[in-house]
Amino acid sequence: MFHQLSGAQQLAVGWALRFRGKPPSADALRAHVRTRLGDLPTLTHRVEERPGSRPHFVPVRDLDLGRHVRRLPVTDPGEQWQDCLRTVLERPLPDAPHPPWDLWLLHGHADADAPGPEYVLVFRIHHALEDGAGHHYVLRTLFTPYVPAPRSPDVQVTPAPVDGVGRISPRAVLGIMGDLARSLRGADTWSMLRRPPTGQLATAVGTVETRRLLALSRALGTDVSAVFLTALTGAMRTVALAEGERPAPLALLWPLSVRSGGERGAVGNFLTMVRLGLPCEEPLPQRRLASLVRQLEPGGLERRMRTSRALLRLAPRPVSLGTLRLLMRPRHASLTGTYFPAALPQPVLGEAPLDGALGLGAPLPGQLCHLTLLRYRAQCTLSVVHDTAFAHGAGLPGLWLSALAELEAVV
Repeated sequence: MFHQLSGAQQLAVGWALRFRGKPPSADALRAHVRTRLGDLPTLTHRVEERPGSRPHFVPVRDLDLGRHVRRLPVTDPGEQWQDCLRTVLERPLPDAPHPPWDLWLLHGHADADAPGPEYVLVFRIHHALEDGAGHHYVLRTLFTPYVPAPRSPDVQVTPAPVDGVGRISPRAVLGIMGDLARSLRGADTWSMLRRPPTGQLATAVGTVETRRLLALSRALGTDVSAVFLTALTGAMRTVALAEGERPAPLALLWPLSVRSGGERGAVGNFLTMVRLGLPCEEPLPQRRLASLVRQLEPGGLERRMRTSRALLRLAPRPVSLGTLRLLMRPRHASLTGTYFPAALPQPVLGEAPLDGALGLGAPLPGQLCHLTLLRYRAQCTLSVVHDTAFAHGAGLPGLWLSALAELEAVV
């Protein structure tokens, strides 16, 4: 489905990592990647679609890593490393018959806080081959001390069979049906998010200390996801007011992974979507928080994941594909957002330690903005990948930080 969704807008997702140290040569980086390819099936497969048959994954033999692992020197010495990401986002992914992924080595950018040399690695892959949990697996496999991965089932290409139908929750089915019904209704609000996409993507980044978010979530008796979305609600309320619109509820897609433990490194996208309502009409931060805490109730999300997993495997393929397409319609939700805590040991590449990380999402077709809050060690980084038709995307991290401070004032 993600393969068919892409169309003219490539769904390239991934991450960017900053390492402290002298950058490796492109050949050295390719040699390092080659040593790990046996444990990374998402990098050795592509989607093939033939007339009269459904799309399927096929292995690619004898990868030409020169097409996938690339060096990109920064020509403007005044650019910060986050500013360099747009250059990468403008590049097309390798096309067939090559797997659609690339890894870019950026160096030569400015960083006044850097005590020495540094470089950035930007990884992108088509969303049909990998989701957020898959990114995490690739990151761990590439940059942590090498331990051969089990050959099965982690490298399987097809999903594991569902463990019976007892996982289906009637309440979750009703929730899915409600989301489908809402996807059929149009919206006459948030006009700045319903403009035609230009196809040109840009990034904006904001950072906050992890301990600050954890302390705030503890003080509010909730978790980081609820704090993240409450601050985002406040930021989008500010956007509406700046546009002269009356703040209205805003639908956001919240991805949920339906991978099982044995599918950590499996090829494919294992996501389903939940529609959340950001209560931007609420002027009080504490009331926004209460609404989102109810929607993010852990038991409800767990039932939704289990039920979606079962239905995706038991329902006829046209039903599964049609349901997911409806859930991802831009008129159903104007934004996609996700929070991902990266549980990693200290990754290194050669002698260079990892010093910063951010996630790179992709707006779904018809959407203008995707937000990722990535938690890595002492820092949480909000990355906004937005179409340039959404002019407020560049300032969204700053508005989010201001809304976070407003929430802290409540405490």
